[in-house]
Amino acid sequence: MLHSYHNFLFPFRFDKGLDTKEDRHSFYKNELFEKRVFLDKNILEADGWCYKKFEIASHLDYNELVYFYDFVKDALFNTQIFQDNATSYFFEKEKINEDYILKVKGKEDPYKLKLTSISLRIFDTGVAILSFSVENHAYKDLEDILKINEFGRRVYPQFLDDDFSLEATKKAFLPEYMNVNGVYEDFIREEYKSIQLANFITQTLGESFIKNYGIQPLLDDRMFVICWYGNDGFSKELLENNFEENDNWYKYVFVDNTKMVQNSSMQKKLIENATYARWQGYGTLYGLTRYSFMCVTSSQESLHKNNAAFLINHMKTVYFQMVILLLAQRTSILRFSDEITAISDIEEGNKDLTKKISNLHKHYLRFKNKLYFKEVTPQEQGIELYDKARDVMRIDSDIQDLSYEIHSLNSYAFIEEEKLEKEQMNKLTKLGTFLLPPTLIAGIFGMNVFGKNTFQIDKDWNGIMAFGVLSVVSIFVMRFFIKDKNE
Repeated sequence: MLHSYHNFLFPFRFDKGLDTKEDRHSFYKNELFEKRVFLDKNILEADGWCYKKFEIASHLDYNELVYFYDFVKDALFNTQIFQDNATSYFFEKEKINEDYILKVKGKEDPYKLKLTSISLRIFDTGVAILSFSVENHAYKDLEDILKINEFGRRVYPQFLDDDFSLEATKKAFLPEYMNVNGVYEDFIREEYKSIQLANFITQTLGESFIKNYGIQPLLDDRMFVICWYGNDGFSKELLENNFEENDNWYKYVFVDNTKMVQNSSMQKKLIENATYARWQGYGTLYGLTRYSFMCVTSSQESLHKNNAAFLINHMKTVYFQMVILLLAQRTSILRFSDEITAISDIEEGNKDLTKKISNLHKHYLRFKNKLYFKEVTPQEQGIELYDKARDVMRIDSDIQDLSYEIHSLNSYAFIEEEKLEKEQMNKLTKLGTFLLPPTLIAGIFGMNVFGKNTFQIDKDWNGIMAFGVLSVVSIFVMRFFIKDKNE
């Protein structure tokens, strides 16, 4: 029997051609945005990734597709063959060995979970989400579920103790070791002087991908967690008692193995903001935070008896897709903010500034039209959950701030462009001034002022004068343009 379902999501940014040893902001400044986020399908295929065109092979596929508005489907479903400039791309690992093993300090035996799929969703904003879908058929106690979520989501040490020790970290958050799809990780390095992602992240993405694309985590040392947990006792406890004051519900929703808030008023407020309680009367609660989307129901057996087994499938399909979209929005905002910081560093008077800002602005507008939605489904519960998640993740307020930053950057570029145009006009004015004397001389000598018999000039003199005037003009023009080029 399935006791819990877990999906660990690792969001990251990628930049084609980024050398991780160099100053990243210099790279962002010097290379156009669209060149850095271009996706090469061959690189992914070389690492065992298979592009998956969305097809309706079961009733679950149909239900998943029709759940969303048509204008949202382009961002979530690849209904066409692979093509450049798509909003998103979906890849899966064809070969997996179904292992998601987790050894926690203080527990004698490791947790052995079933890895059911590994997928990679890539967006044209230069962000991607790596997903590990895991099923738990062996552990039904809440304490085990909390540990699986807390320890199973780590991708690098949150902190180091004295002498770079991991002892304290492994007591609190970090697993003793993990084995994900045959890739072993104990987080032990000769030294941690910078963020070093877990082996199961880098090796899953693949050698070719890592070599060609510099990747950087966009959240922190934790993966985002989607979790469904079916337990009759816990479900009944949340039905009959005040969930706002329930310590176990707090720990489950906020993915805390130990309760990390010791103020009852604050805990109550946090739980109220994070909980979606429409179906509490059925013993079903949802919880949403910036790093989790959680659900508690009665057991799988009870759900089948009550014809409510679709709740598990919802967590695996429509709510998974909703979370993917929300994470894409949040991480794209973070990426664009970083891009703005880099471009703002470009030296004053740089002639490529306007081009780079215009290129970034184009992609930002595409992001707002293709990925940022106020509503994604006509289903009432979906609308409410999506609204709550956007509020918790502060997506709308961050979009407003980002739009202001983009507007300010465009205003700055406009001022710089005006300044350059003014300088060009000044140079043209100076050039006209330089050309005035030879123009006058040429005009005077070109007129028959004194008459043919009074002032007879040798026929070669006009040629000499014309050559002299053109030489002077050429010197001034060359001096002007050479100076302009050097500037």
